[in-house]
Amino acid sequence: MGFSLQNDSGKRHQMDNMEWRNILRVARRYGWQPMGTEPNKDYLNQRARNPDGGYDKDVLNNIIGSWRGSYLTKERQFVTYADALNMAFALEDAVRDNGIEEEAIRGFISFCKMGRFSIM
Repeated sequence: MGFSLQNDSGKRHQMDNMEWRNILRVARRYGWQPMGTEPNKDYLNQRARNPDGGYDKDVLNNIIGSWRGSYLTKERQFVTYADALNMAFALEDAVRDNGIEEEAIRGFISFCKMGRFSIM
């Protein structure tokens, strides 16, 4: 299974696992400094829900407290707008430097410039 990325306006961008890892690697090589992802608290609240419909605050606090900001999990975590924009700029440098004409990379650069997105 691949990664589904969705921005706040509902636009999606799909990638397989290898493509996503490659995008992250290339962006880093061209100067992107990952800021780390932010947890999606609505999603985490769902994970901390008890069978009786309440919340287990200890579970929720444990999840949030151990958050590592990973880009490689699918927990609906957010890549901030600033982080997405910096990733786009690094990928544009890669395209210019390598003459990459892959439509997928150009499409992802445009997607990043639209704002924050979640990783699913």
